[in-house]
Amino acid sequence: MSSTCENIFITGASRGIGAALSQFYAKPGVSLGLLSKGAEDLETVAARCRKKGAAVYTYVGDVADAEHVARCASDFQSHVECVDLVIANAGIRLEDAEYLDTSIPARIMEVNYLGVVHTILPFIANMKRRGSGHLVAISSIGAYRGTPNSGAYAASKGAVNLWTEGLRLSLKPHGICVSTLCSGFVRTDMTKDLNFWMPGLLSPEEAAGIIASAIRRRKRLVTFPWKVKIIWTLFRVLPGPMYDRLILWAKGRIDKGKWL
Repeated sequence: MSSTCENIFITGASRGIGAALSQFYAKPGVSLGLLSKGAEDLETVAARCRKKGAAVYTYVGDVADAEHVARCASDFQSHVECVDLVIANAGIRLEDAEYLDTSIPARIMEVNYLGVVHTILPFIANMKRRGSGHLVAISSIGAYRGTPNSGAYAASKGAVNLWTEGLRLSLKPHGICVSTLCSGFVRTDMTKDLNFWMPGLLSPEEAAGIIASAIRRRKRLVTFPWKVKIIWTLFRVLPGPMYDRLILWAKGRIDKGKWL
């Protein structure tokens, strides 16, 4: 695939990182397939992208619905000669502090993990036939270690990382690049109610710029921004007992309202 992406399919495109990525790539000569659950917000993003000169095809739906996503992917592929780039960005974050409600991990997994699978699979056959293409999953630092209230979220992102790693090894011989991009904290609906220090907090536009740079360089795995990469690299190598003490101490401060 050339360094210039002309036909791009993005999920979770109506808000946050997805909206910022859509507008980042929008320009004359580019065709965008944008999928999201929020119809009104999606049309607002689509209008902005069209104003920048892009051809835009909008699809309203839930990435948890495999058949619907497949139909959307098929329709977009019918409008363009080939799809250069697919960005599986849609995701949710739900608290599961009590670990009693099975519907929470089920819903998180079907959106955050299976939604990535549903988004990517419909494009693989055509990419294989032409021997090129780029598949991207927007993951999270949550994939690296669990925290008390986000076990299900962390599990879903860990699943994304492992699945895309296997996919990357499978598709590399076919000339298809697979990138897993683990985001830190971004100023979106998912973080607005978090009441603790979020190192390296980014705007959606800043996150989109970093993601686009990683895509352009065809990076295999990226954790960003740099502050988060340093901290979570440390978390990953900490022995279990030491990590437990640190995280539970931090949670205690948050619960007491002492964490700025």
